[in-house]
Amino acid sequence: MKHRLVVLASIALLGSGGCGVINNADDNRAPAPAATTPATATADSSGTGSVEDGGDIPDPCTLLTRAEATSLTGRDVTRIDRDGADSGDVSRFCQWQQDNGQLAVFLSRTTADEFTVTVAEAQTVDGVGEDAYSANGHLYVLHGTVQIDVYSRGGSDAGNLATAEKVAKVIIPKI
Repeated sequence: MKHRLVVLASIALLGSGGCGVINNADDNRAPAPAATTPATATADSSGTGSVEDGGDIPDPCTLLTRAEATSLTGRDVTRIDRDGADSGDVSRFCQWQQDNGQLAVFLSRTTADEFTVTVAEAQTVDGVGEDAYSANGHLYVLHGTVQIDVYSRGGSDAGNLATAEKVAKVIIPKI
């Protein structure tokens, strides 16, 4: 059965071994506030809608605390790799390096048409976001005009997908 897959820089990054060090900061500090934080990202410039429909993509590192990443995955966070992107960039990511694993969240702008590009390897995932599928170890979720890509590594394939689903469900209301 054919399903969808969007070719993202995140796949190229991960496919080329890019899940490693981006920023060596092993910090326990709270992330620096983004220009648009989840708490204030409820309205676009017209005063209606949310970040899912317009406005700046939030820094994914602000969507999960270190404790939440540990709780959701069952693995201690050893380092957080931040993207260093500027407010207003159309694609953002954060990686939580962990004992025997990793959690990564990529956010980017998309359209429903772009999100539904068809490939044979994708598997539909129900109950997460407006639309969702898994492919190549990633969970892709459509939330308005935001594509959420969650990658969890450290367990079985089924366990990693279950973890990715839990992470997506936690971050969706914060976007």
